Amino acid sequence: MANKDPELLNNLKQIFYLVKNHFQQTPDQQEHWQMPPANYTGQQRIADDCDGFCLACRTLLRQRNIPNRLVYCEIDGGGHLVVEVNGWILDNRQKTVVPNTLLTEYRWLRISGFEARDSWREILL
Repeated sequence: MANKDPELLNNLKQIFYLVKNHFQQTPDQQEHWQMPPANYTGQQRIADDCDGFCLACRTLLRQRNIPNRLVYCEIDGGGHLVVEVNGWILDNRQKTVVPNTLLTEYRWLRISGFEARDSWREILL
């Protein structure tokens, strides 16, 4: 269940739209995660797949000290990555931030820890 804190949701939407408005989707041709530049503010243009979108969102979330995790899932027969914050999902396939309970077509597989070096865990449903 998504956290109903209006301040949190406002922050998530600000970050989501900032990244989305400066993001160009490219095909996922190989499994290579490109981190945003060290001085990333969300204003820089990023051309990447879902991984790049998530890493850009995660960078801005960390700058605001908002705990978040990456979630690997399957949809339409392929792998996909999203960012999760207290039940809210930031996903380049969506038009806005959505609660995870609305993404019923997603098959949740693995979730990262909150810190960069935390191990990933399998999601058992």
